Amino acid sequence: IWDKYERRRLKKIVSSLKDKEMGVIVRTVAEGKSEELLKNDFSMLVENWKKLQVKSDRSKGTALIYEDLETASSVIRDLFTPDISKIVIDSKKMYRKLQRYMEDISPNMANRLEHYKLKQPLFESMGLENELDKLLRPKVWLKSGAYLIIEKTEAMVVVDVNSGRFVGKKNHEDNSLKINLETCKEVARQLRLRDLSGLVVIDFIDMREESNRSKVYYELRKELKKDRAKVAVSPISEFGLLEMTRQRIRLSLLDSMSEECPTCHGAGRIMSRETLITRIDHWLRRYKSKHRSLKLKLQLHPTIADFMMDNKKALRGLMWQNFTYISIEGNPQIARDEFRFLNTKNGEKEIEHVGVEHKHENG
Repeated sequence: IWDKYERRRLKKIVSSLKDKEMGVIVRTVAEGKSEELLKNDFSMLVENWKKLQVKSDRSKGTALIYEDLETASSVIRDLFTPDISKIVIDSKKMYRKLQRYMEDISPNMANRLEHYKLKQPLFESMGLENELDKLLRPKVWLKSGAYLIIEKTEAMVVVDVNSGRFVGKKNHEDNSLKINLETCKEVARQLRLRDLSGLVVIDFIDMREESNRSKVYYELRKELKKDRAKVAVSPISEFGLLEMTRQRIRLSLLDSMSEECPTCHGAGRIMSRETLITRIDHWLRRYKSKHRSLKLKLQLHPTIADFMMDNKKALRGLMWQNFTYISIEGNPQIARDEFRFLNTKNGEKEIEHVGVEHKHENG
């Protein structure tokens, strides 16, 4: 909690509630909460502590005294604020459990829980599947027609701001300021939704005036105050770059919902068909310098195999230049940027399988 006045307010409230021998940790989620809500939360904690003491005294031998809240209850505790009108739950068992929990911590908000009873899946009904798909894509459209490109690398998260379809005033500086101010809100939102952490570099659209860069800087800081994670922000440089850091709370959404592509091995791109043909040619030249085979079978991904069969000129060129007859075969088990050569003379014995990060050769 960065605001010193808010910290002072919270300390004052807690001091009026606790005993001298008692210690209290005020979590970030307490920021902005009313005194009444904090008192209710404190009273519930004290009541639970007393129950645990009784349970501990009565227990004989090894026994479970306390079990931490599961994910659903933790979400309710941390994120269910007065400005949220309802929470929809598709499990009857979970709905009843959370109702009891809400009646303990905030009875006046218990009626905001709603049990979802329709047959259509909840996420599909609420359009959340589509929203989750969007969060896994790098491009994010803004209402103005501008867009962001968000790329996560090993070293940092890079956000590139583009004007896109934005049509504004003739004044470039005013247009840049408008897009950049709109960007601040969306970047702060995307960092939270995607759980992005570490070093974040934002490449804003260039602004000449220092006053405009300051406006964007303070706007971003204001939006980042909504974040539970700790953030540190540096001013925008003359090149339009802003550097910031965000505390890692959990795995990013991309890491938790996706896995490395088995074809590109995390590179994000695969070899073009033309480059692959060049690599095949280089391999053939190297192989023919040591062997006298006149007939080989080349296995490729079916899409690339079709491309080779359609591109007769390239195939004939490979055969003539290397004085070898090559038969093409599609194999769905081979990636788009890999190839495998077989020696047909030895009962189709594999000679070599060439891929992005693996290569093995049989003598």
